[in-house]
Amino acid sequence: MRRSPLAALAAAFAAFALASAASAAEHAGAEHSDPMLLVFHAFGLAVLIGVLVYYARGPLQTFLADRSDVLRRELDKAKHALEAAREANAAMKARLARVAEEHEALVRDSADLAERERARALERARAAADRVRHEAHLAAAQELERARGELQGEAARLATSLAGELVRQNLTPDDEKRLLREFVERVGRPS
Repeated sequence: MRRSPLAALAAAFAAFALASAASAAEHAGAEHSDPMLLVFHAFGLAVLIGVLVYYARGPLQTFLADRSDVLRRELDKAKHALEAAREANAAMKARLARVAEEHEALVRDSADLAERERARALERARAAADRVRHEAHLAAAQELERARGELQGEAARLATSLAGELVRQNLTPDDEKRLLREFVERVGRPS
């Protein structure tokens, strides 16, 4: 089973700390006058560091290289994401500008359409008013003609009634005989 370089480094540091603590406890009561003890400790430390470098260098380099690669990939992904976000932002700004222009165009078109529709409605209203006026004139003319016909009929009836009354009042028996004779002569004659 392979251990991570950090775990190996932590284990080595713990072993060194324990060794140092044990050594310090061992020599707590004695005086530190022996310089050879210092040399042995320095030699032990150098050996420990050498072993750590020898065994941990490869995994540590691999770990650091892997970590560097991961960071580079994440940085590249972040750069690409930033570029994509900038492009999307530019596209949204352009779209927003187009939407504003389209909105203004729609408002203008709606105003033009409303004006044309108002003009058409006015024209239809004028045409309807003209039609109603024309039909009213026709109806009035027909009503006048009908009234005129009724008045003429009434006038004719009154005239004949009045003429009949005048004839009855002014007609003598001799006039009646003469009219009757003239009528018979006209009716008896071949046409």
